[in-house]
Order: sequence, then C-alpha cells, then structure tokens
Amino acid sequence: SLSELISTQGARAFLPGEISGADFWRQLSEPSALMPHLANPDVAPNEFLYHKVPTRRFDPYRCPPIAAVTLPHLFDDPDSVFDHLASAMPQMPRQSLPDHYRGLFQELGALTGQDTWVERSGGTLLATATLADRFPEARFVTILRDGRDVALSMQAYKPSRFVIWMWKRARVFGIDILKADAHIGTARWMWWTEELSGRLLPVQRILGAEPDLADCAAFWSALTKSGLKQLEALPQDRRIVLHYDDILADPRAELTRLARFLDVAADDSWLSQAARIPERRPRRFDQLPRGAQYVLERGTEEARAISDAWR
Repeated sequence: SLSELISTQGARAFLPGEISGADFWRQLSEPSALMPHLANPDVAPNEFLYHKVPTRRFDPYRCPPIAAVTLPHLFDDPDSVFDHLASAMPQMPRQSLPDHYRGLFQELGALTGQDTWVERSGGTLLATATLADRFPEARFVTILRDGRDVALSMQAYKPSRFVIWMWKRARVFGIDILKADAHIGTARWMWWTEELSGRLLPVQRILGAEPDLADCAAFWSALTKSGLKQLEALPQDRRIVLHYDDILADPRAELTRLARFLDVAADDSWLSQAARIPERRPRRFDQLPRGAQYVLERGTEEARAISDAWR
C-alpha cells in the first residue's frame, strides 16, 4: 500500500517530458516549498507517519516526501529503505514520470515480496483521467461518502483548508484549479503556482482559519462532480465504486466485492480482520444547528444525487 505517494508530489507528480533517474529521486527526496506546511505532525497528525518512527534521521517538519507516509507505512526502518532507494533510483534511465513510478513500484515490490501495488492519496479522484491515461494497466477503486460529512471533515482538516482557500480565490480570476490536468496533472503553471504559494503566501494563517461551511460544501461538490465524470468515462472493468455507509453496514460483503473486482481471493482470515476495522461513529452533521445543516444540505444536494446514482 503506497499511501500518499502521489499526493506528496503535488502538482509536479506527472509533468510532461522525460527526466533522469537522479531528477526523479530528487522529487521523491526533496520537499517542495509548500509540502512542509501541509505534511507535518501538527497539520496532519493521523496521516503523517514519519514522526512516529522511533529512530529517525530527518526532521519530521521537513522530511523527504517519500518518507512522510509511504515508507513508514511499509517498513519499520524507513531510513534504511530510503538509503537503498537513494542508491537505486538515480540509476534509472531518462524516461517519463509514469515509467519512473513503475520502476519505483518494482523496487519496493522486490523489497516487500509483493507483486501488486495500491496507491492511495486523498483527492486523486480528481486526477482519474490523468492517472488512467498514464497507467493503462491500473484499475480504480473509489469510496464515496456523504458529502455533508466530508465537507465538515474538510473544514477541520488543515491541508483541505489551504486547497479550499486557493480554489475560492482562483475562481475570482476565472482559474479552475480542479481541472483534471491541473491538480495532479500536466499543467506546469499549477506547479509554479504551488511553489510560489509555499514561498509567498501566509500559509500558517490560512491553515488556522476555518473556511465557511458553504465553501466546503461547494468545493466537495465541484471535486465530486468532476471526479465522477472522469470515472464514468472509464470502461466498467477498470472501475468500482464503494460507499462508506455500505462498508459500515456490511464490510465483509463490500470487501468481497472489492476482492472480486481486483481478481484476488477473498481470503477468510483477511476478511475477518479487515471487517473489524470500519468503525461507526456518531455523525457530526446530526449535532449541528439546523441552520448549518441547511447550508450543507443545499450546498451538496446536486453532487450527492450524482454520488448516490452510483449505487
């Protein structure tokens, strides 16, 4: 499970052209100007794992992107694996970024003894078209959750606050940062914008301010409608949609359906273990004042209808 590999690459994840193995490793090992603001123990404590490593070499507030989540998710000693990759990856030939990622997947597969990779990054629904084009061998699993709850989570989650802030202000100038080829795509202007943002914007002040619920609802709706439109364009054998509430209600059935889609055996011990992970919690939405509920209901209504149609 290569968690947050692509998201920590940001808008440079799939820039066009070919680069050397040394340049690819530089992307994986050197944080962008924005990343230290958005990926550290204070801002994303549950997603960021490197600071939990007992013996670590790097400053958790400015660690290599691949060490932030991906390596500590897979290895007890991520620094030693980092050193191995630092030797192996620069030897890769000059090639496109997708081919460099494939080389990385093979290298990690050899180290773990696994032959299938699963990349999970928040927000990559928006990059479905880009990823489908770059990885024609890949299949896509999307988990949809009630937009009212997601909007509330976005309001509390600091990296989402920054993206919503950028999205709202870019729209004033007629710029859509949620375009399929912008967020994690082929747009160099988006990469330059990301770099300048990390250097020039008051990022900490932006992260400290909750966006309006209406803005969170509008952002989730725009992201969901764009992402599902891209997903719909894929052949049915390349995509599956799961719903968060269905997983909570019957995890074994939904995980069996997932395994069938991926052409892997739904091992009973795995199902038993995985079925205990989903945890039903009280909905924050139900505890909101009626006025706030109304804002979320109206702001997500259209996109929720589209999402529900995928059942």
